[in-house]
Amino acid sequence: MCTRIGSQGVTLIELCFGLAIVAILAGLAVPGFRADLRAAAVRSATYELLAGLHQARAGSIVEARTAVLCLSDTAGNCLTNGAPATAWQAFLEIDGLPVLLSAHSLPAGVALRSSRARLQFWPDSHAASTGTLTICDSQQVARPRAIVLSQGGRARIATASESACS
Repeated sequence: MCTRIGSQGVTLIELCFGLAIVAILAGLAVPGFRADLRAAAVRSATYELLAGLHQARAGSIVEARTAVLCLSDTAGNCLTNGAPATAWQAFLEIDGLPVLLSAHSLPAGVALRSSRARLQFWPDSHAASTGTLTICDSQQVARPRAIVLSQGGRARIATASESACS
């Protein structure tokens, strides 16, 4: 066997072993990345919904009108039953007509459940319909989150049980 004096580089066998080690490490990291991505989607949907609740409450107080946040389908129709929603919208009721404040679709694989289909805010700033909004990962990788709305209209984030998503 002859030796290579002063040669720089690696042999094909060394390269194959290095690639095998990188592939094994990447395979071990992928499930963790998936869980992080799902948790980020649920967290993002939670904060967008919380911002929508604050906007509806503030709009109700400023405009002296009733504001509503409702669960909706992707077409923008408010849902009336307790089915999981893929979107939500907030609007003011002015002379019986809805004036849209904001509307958002949820990320793919994230569903929204609520104890009420419509949450209302009244203009006296101390009145709202109570309810709990639960943001669920349909793949059940990330833990669900809940937003609890008090009678005074204050929203807070709470932990949700897995049973709230079924």
